[in-house]
Amino acid sequence: MQEYILRLCKELERQQLWDKESRLLLAVSGGADSMALLGLVQQLPSEWQPQFAVVHVHHHLREESDEEFRMVQDYCQNKGIPFFSEHWSEKSHPSSNLEMAAREFRYAFFTNMMEKWSATHLATAHHADDQLETILMRLVRGSTLKGISGISMTRTFGPGQLVRPLLAFQKDELYQICGMAGIPYREDSTNSELTFTRNRYRNSIIPLLKAENNQAPKHFGDFSEDLQDVLTVVQPLVVQSFRSLFTKVEADWVLDLVAWKMCDVSLQRLVLSHFVTEQMIPAGYDFRRSQLTAIMDLIENQSPQKQISLAGGWQARKRYDKLTFLSPDSVRIAFSDFSEVLELNKWVTLPSHGRIGLFHGDNAFSKEMPKDAQVVGIKDDLARMPFTVRSRHTGDKIVLNKNQPFTKKVSRLFVDKKIPDEERRKACIVTDGEGRILWVPGYAQSVWLSENDKEQTCYRLIYIK
Repeated sequence: MQEYILRLCKELERQQLWDKESRLLLAVSGGADSMALLGLVQQLPSEWQPQFAVVHVHHHLREESDEEFRMVQDYCQNKGIPFFSEHWSEKSHPSSNLEMAAREFRYAFFTNMMEKWSATHLATAHHADDQLETILMRLVRGSTLKGISGISMTRTFGPGQLVRPLLAFQKDELYQICGMAGIPYREDSTNSELTFTRNRYRNSIIPLLKAENNQAPKHFGDFSEDLQDVLTVVQPLVVQSFRSLFTKVEADWVLDLVAWKMCDVSLQRLVLSHFVTEQMIPAGYDFRRSQLTAIMDLIENQSPQKQISLAGGWQARKRYDKLTFLSPDSVRIAFSDFSEVLELNKWVTLPSHGRIGLFHGDNAFSKEMPKDAQVVGIKDDLARMPFTVRSRHTGDKIVLNKNQPFTKKVSRLFVDKKIPDEERRKACIVTDGEGRILWVPGYAQSVWLSENDKEQTCYRLIYIK
């Protein structure tokens, strides 16, 4: 056990994570990782042990969550460690994006407790295996340079710093620490379920890499550190260029395309990556590289006026020599102006919510297609390219009945279905090359669509709310 304590002390000194005068909150879930962190901090020598407390969130997502809560609470009470907890009630759970919502709730509680307890640091138990998984996932998915550099050892959080002191420790070592010190922990039963992306990497891919070289987590950690060092050195130049190219106008950002075109393309990519990761998305969230490519393509497009939707509800709107990045609030106000051509086998992120895509009939589904995805087919003889997704217009009509065709105003459709005004404003329309309304996702489909998407259809439209 002493060997691990000495290693942690060296990491604390090397990275200057905290000192004796700090006030530390430990995020403890009850798993082996966070319980090992708690055990190590308990045994730190006096010169490295600050005043500390434990924070725990009971998510009420699994039956064993009650056991985890009681175990962490009892452990802290027996050891005389201050313990603070919060419950995320089941009635507060959303119907979609549950994992992201849980994270937001958890970190909001941590921020609140840092302020209440006057904490300077929040420590989480991310370790070397987490780092390896994260880098691989982001590489495969397509992330920014900052994204593929992995999990940082420290970052600004709330009124202080979020630190990850165990990034140099492998998962197996954390189990050993718990075993040697007699520290209790609980295993999350969902960790073995392959329905989650990270679990597939953890249970199927990472073991293969470790079989090739059991030091793979360490080497990925070294790669992360090296890349983050490079980014730190380059950052002043990138920030300086960003400030000269971008102007903030209330909640929006405006890019000067004339000055932009004077920059080297390498600097353009770095500045754009800095903008989206630092200004458009909250800390801790990921932004896919495909979005950067889409923005670059928009800038290079010969059309002087064009716009695209981006993740998080943002929109990039090109108007001659200016490119305006509209914030989600601005987009909601300007949604009546939205229109975008659906390119084959590509997703369009909608300004109001969700995404929509046009796919070949045999290329419509991915492994992680949500169960609530809505899919409609388009028969060969009915396809009129190009297809467009747009906001609703006054007077929009849709042909609903196949046997006795009749048109119905989309506005009347909403009235009949008793759709609230705020939902009507978010509704989008899919039209074909002749301007016919094919689909009002979530509400109605026209006679031009196949009634059964399992039929032999040339194209499929997929909408994910």
